[in-house]
This record gives sequence, C-alpha cells and structure tokens, in this order.
Amino acid sequence: MAPVYHPTSVPRDGDSPVLSKGTDENGNRQSSAAASVTAVPNSSTPDPAGTPSSAASASSKPASRAPKLRPQRRQRVRLRHLLPAWSVSLLVHVVILSALAAATFSAQDKNKKPISFDSALAGYRQGEREELNIWADPATIPRDQAIGNEHGGASGGQPVEMSEEGSESDDGDGGGMVVAAAFGSGAPSATPRFRGTGKRGINEGNSLPNFKIEGMGGSPLSMLPSAPAADLYGGGRIAGDPVFDVQEIGVALDQLAREILRHLKDHKLTVVWLFDESISMQDDQRTILEKFDRVSFELNKNIEPGKKTSGALNHAIVGFGQGIDFVLKKPTLEIDEIGRAIKKLRTDMSGVENTMQAITQTIDAYAGLIGKDRKMLLILVTDESGDDGADVEEARQALKKFKVPLYVIGRQSLFGYQFAHHRYVDPVTKDVYHPVINRGPETADVEIYQWDGLYDRWDEQPSGFAPWELARLTKDSGGIYFLLPSEEFMRVRQREQAYSIVQLKEYMPEYDNRMVYVQNRTSKELRRSLYQIITETKGFIYRRDFPIDPSELAQAAEQEGNKATEKLDLLLKVQDHLEKLKKLRDHELEKRWQAHYDLMLAQTVAFQIKAFEYRALMAQIIQKPPVPSKLPTPDLTITFVVDHASEPLAAKNLTAKKYVEAKRLLEDVIAKHPKTPWADLAQDTLDRGFSVKLNEWHHNPKYAERAQFVPKY
Repeated sequence: MAPVYHPTSVPRDGDSPVLSKGTDENGNRQSSAAASVTAVPNSSTPDPAGTPSSAASASSKPASRAPKLRPQRRQRVRLRHLLPAWSVSLLVHVVILSALAAATFSAQDKNKKPISFDSALAGYRQGEREELNIWADPATIPRDQAIGNEHGGASGGQPVEMSEEGSESDDGDGGGMVVAAAFGSGAPSATPRFRGTGKRGINEGNSLPNFKIEGMGGSPLSMLPSAPAADLYGGGRIAGDPVFDVQEIGVALDQLAREILRHLKDHKLTVVWLFDESISMQDDQRTILEKFDRVSFELNKNIEPGKKTSGALNHAIVGFGQGIDFVLKKPTLEIDEIGRAIKKLRTDMSGVENTMQAITQTIDAYAGLIGKDRKMLLILVTDESGDDGADVEEARQALKKFKVPLYVIGRQSLFGYQFAHHRYVDPVTKDVYHPVINRGPETADVEIYQWDGLYDRWDEQPSGFAPWELARLTKDSGGIYFLLPSEEFMRVRQREQAYSIVQLKEYMPEYDNRMVYVQNRTSKELRRSLYQIITETKGFIYRRDFPIDPSELAQAAEQEGNKATEKLDLLLKVQDHLEKLKKLRDHELEKRWQAHYDLMLAQTVAFQIKAFEYRALMAQIIQKPPVPSKLPTPDLTITFVVDHASEPLAAKNLTAKKYVEAKRLLEDVIAKHPKTPWADLAQDTLDRGFSVKLNEWHHNPKYAERAQFVPKY
C-alpha cells in the first residue's frame, strides 16, 4: 500500500522544513523532509515509460515502512556561550560612560561650595568671580543690530515687512515676523525725544499750544526662576536685582556699605560715586550728604586695620550732566573726604543727562586701576533714566568687559510713559510752568495708551519698577537698583508709593535688548495689535485752548466738534477690534500683557464717552458763547481751556449705556489686577471723570517769552 500523505509534513509558506531524523531504504539516516519526499511520491505523475509510478513500485518490491515523524526539539543555549558577548558589551559601555563623565565634571566641581544668597549679587568660586557669558558684542556688529531701535521698531514712513526663511510658528521667539500694521493703515510713530513742555497751573494737563521748552523690601528670593540656569545666562550665578525697594536713602546707604564690605573680603576695591548734577538732584545730593555718615561708620568699624593701611578701599567722585565732571578723580583712602567732594558738585543747567555716556566714560577712566587684586564698584545717584537710552548696550558692554557691578539709587519709573513734570513759578510774572524730566517707561517701549482721553498723559502713575535702561544694566552687571518711593519737592503730583514686589513679580518687564524685545512683541498677534493701536492713537488729542472772542470761539468750536465725531468713529472701531482679540488675551501667557489688554479695552470705552462729551461742549459753545469772568488787560491774558470733569453734558440716550460699560470694565481691571499700577490707573480714570468742562486760564501776556528762563531739569 502506498504511504498516506499527511498535510502537516509539508512546510507552510515561509517556514523551514522540519529536520527530524529518519532512515532511507539503504539504512542511511536522513532528514524527515527528505524522507517525506521519498515516501510520498506524487501518484498522478507518470514515469518515463508511461506507467504510473505506484504500479511500478508495487510490482517491483514491497513498500517500505514510512518513517515516524517526531516533534521538533529546541536546542538549549548554555550560559557559558553568552558570557563572553555580555562581558565585552558591558566593558564598552563602562568605558564610554566614564569618558563622558570625565569630560562633564571637573575636580573643582567636587569641592564646589554653594552660592551665597545673602544679597542680590553673585557668589565667588575659590576667590574668583564667576562672570556671566557675553552673548553679543555690539562693537563688532552694526549698531542697529546690536541694540535695536530705541523706540522699539517704530518708524516714520510706511510699515516695514520683515520675513525670514525657515521661520518658527507665531508662538516662537524667533523666525520670520511681520511688522506691518495689524490694525489700521498708518505707520507707527516714534516716541518723541524732547525736553519739557511749558504748562500753566490751572488744572492738570494744561499748556500753551505748540510751545515747548527744550531742554527695605530687599531682594526677594521668590523672584528667582525655578530653573536658574535657564534664565541666568548659564553662568551659575544670580543676576543683579533691578527692584530692591527701600523706604529712604539712608536704608539704601546701609545696604551699600554691606555690599562694599562683601566685595572687600575677596579683593581690593575702588568705589566710584557717579552723581547726576541736574537741578532736580539737589535735594537728593543734600540727603546723601546728611546721611553719608552711615556708610563711613559701617566701613570704619568693619574694615580690618591691615586693609586700611594697605589702601584696600578707596573712593572717587564723578558728576555728570551733558558732559562729565571728575570732582575727585584720584581715588582717596579718606572716607570723610567724600562728603567734602559731594559739596563741590556743580549744577548742570543744560537739562541733558547723558547717563549711558557717563557710565561708559567713567569705567574707561578708571579701567587702569582694575586688575587681578583690585576691582571697581560703580554707584550711580540719579532721578532720571537719561536722555541717551539708545546707548544702553555700549554701557552694558563696558560694565561686562571690566566686571563692574552697577548700583543705582534712583526713583521709580513712570508707568508706561516717558515724562514726569516739575512745577516752576516764574518769580517775575508768577506764572506756573511745568517742565518735564525723563523717567520712563519701565519697559523697552511703551505698552499702554499715551493719552488720557483728551490730552497727553498727566497722571504720573508710578510703575513699581526702575527705568528700563538702568534696570537692564543693574540686572546684567550683578548690581542693585534701589527704588526710592519718596518724591522730590518739585513734582506736580505726589503719587509715589511702594508696591509689593511679591504682588508685581508676575508683571515683570522683559530685560532683553530692544531688538529681541521687538521680535517677541511682533511675533505675537495680540501684542502686535495693541502696540499698533497705541502708536496710531498718539495723535488723538483734542484742542485745549480757545480764544475768548465770540466769533473766533464759535468757529473753532465747530471745527473741533467735527473732529470729535471722527475720533469717536475711530474709537468705536478700536473697541470692535479689541473685542475680536479676546480669545488671544485669554491664551496670552504673560500676565503683564493680559493687564494691558484689560486696561486698554476699558479706557477705549471711557474715551468714547469723552468724545461724546467734548462734542456736546462744542455744541453748547456754538449755541451760547461763554463770557470770561473779567476783561483782559495789558498785563493779563485770558484763555478758555477744556479740562476733565464728571458732570455729563451729552444726551443720556447716547451715553447712558457707555457710562455703565466703561465703569464696569474699569472696575474689572481693579478686581483682576489689585494693588498694581493697572488698578491704580483704572481708578484714576474713574476719579477724573468721563466728561469735560470749560475753565479760564489767566496768565501774563509774556508767558511764551518768559519760558526761556524756566530751568531745565
């Protein structure tokens, strides 16, 4: 009988034949696959003679017994065969990891001491300061690429479109960007650089049109980033403190004495005191002179006798304004001599403070004293941010190159605005002028409205932060900016206050250079749109001064009433645009820009009411021209002026809903951002009132002529 065909004896597609052993007809051992082929011929295949093979096999010899199929047995792999391969692999990995570890860690790292956090400055390693990395050298690349545009990208002319191959997404920090207008069609206007505008004293924000005069909270550790190495330039040290709030100058001097002693432990030290010599600084100079004994007492008490005799600590006094004044150029060992030198500071009448230039020139003048065993510490005393803020990167480079920490005793920056106002009374005419000083903003460029619904801002709201240029220098050099909340005697509005840095830490400004700042702002649609609105509304101010002649007054009122309608229409479009950005506001990561959006939306509605009320006042003037309380004389000029007020003038059916909406939005800002400049400016907008009124301004006919004698601060 022919052997039975078993389907399991045939391998499946892709499988190897089963290699169980069998024997052939000659008694030789063979694989089961071969045995199967021999034992199971294809019965349907004829032989060469045409006879079926099965018949031939049956007639020639008896059929052989079919081999027995056996299950496959897996050969055991013994451990001794694997050990050599594992050993080689383990040895290779150990060698590689050891090499990487040796390249990463040094012998110094084993004995590394923890950094001292006892002040805002950095620690030292084995007596040598570990300096921050300098990522860019403005001296070796074009100036505009090193520091950016002083006005944050604003320019006159058409909007510029910038793009770059391979840019990141809109949420990235770099890559291509569009600087073209996101709102409206006009190009952003540059922040003006000019000295103060002469103004009279009837009410806040009043001036003669077109006339201009040239001119101890501590260092909170809670502000440190959660991952310091990611934010502190990879140098392993802490950056300086730009928001060290103190109650008065004496407290700042106490801390300065401690900082001097701390530096003196590691090396000899030359301390250079750099004083702003403008008129507005006279009160601060007197205060420092009165309280300087606090510094001299601490230094005399704590400096070791050996260091005193070796001249380890000496001081120099330098003044600056438009130029630089080396009052005590050769450093002295006598601490008491500093007080005598401070008395010799001159008064700079130019009204120009070239602060960045003074820092650079002072460092260059004393660079020869800086060496391995002697360092330099620079203390700047000023009440302004300076008139040469475009040179901030050159000053920063000088500080970094010679490893000089900068300490500043200064005032708070104004919140989102550049100018503060002093009050000056003409001794001859008794007219009041309001020249300005440059004190802001706290950011690399303006980030909120630059007008108050009628005119240029006069709120003088403090920001809680230092002026941006000086904050950047103290932060990057490892120094301290001492924020003084008290205000000098000549200021128009006494609004200074000390904000809690714990409250403001979520609203910290960016301290990158201006070019990076503009890139970050431009890459975000919300920020780009808010800035575009700010720049396009700078010219939305109204006419303040009107003649008392009835015919001239009526004609001017008609023209200004029509302009108010145009401004109202534009402000309605601004509100519509802002409301479309609401989703972007909710996804904005920086709380500072969230607050900007909330305040701008609320002020936009309040400013719409101003337009309604101003237009209503112009209509009243046309219907019934007002009469001044007295007639002008050769020694008296009378002008009508429009000021802020609370009493509504416009029809209630036009403004009632707007009043409710504006009040609700402003109160929302106060609730969302309590105890911050945003909340205080919202409250100021409420307190000022949404309406307008007509007042009289009495002044001398020589008001413009006498302006030349107004001091420049």
